[in-house]
Amino acid sequence: MKSLSLLVVSLSLLVVSLSLLVGATDPSIVVIGEVSDTQCAFNVHSSDGSHGSMIKTGTLGQNAEQCTRTCVRMGGKYVLVDTATNKLYRLANPDRVQDFAARQVRVRGVVDSRGVLSIITIESR
Repeated sequence: MKSLSLLVVSLSLLVVSLSLLVGATDPSIVVIGEVSDTQCAFNVHSSDGSHGSMIKTGTLGQNAEQCTRTCVRMGGKYVLVDTATNKLYRLANPDRVQDFAARQVRVRGVVDSRGVLSIITIESR
């Protein structure tokens, strides 16, 4: 009976240790931000890095979603803008954000050595 208890404790410690080890090597990050486009984010069409100035003119759409989608159709790329730090992430898999244009999202992903974010999960906020 004593050896069984020792075995259970040992296995429990092994499971906890392995889960900590796996968690420590997880390179993913979580970003809370807005799906935007390179045209607005880099002031190509916008004077202030937002959709606001373009919406006022009505040139590229009547709202942020229309503006984002229009800019992407015109050659821009989808990007993720971290709302806390204003950091811009280029996306390795931009097809994952098409349904989230101009929306606030929570993204979990991995950033490569070039700073490009590969999305693992994305959800609306």
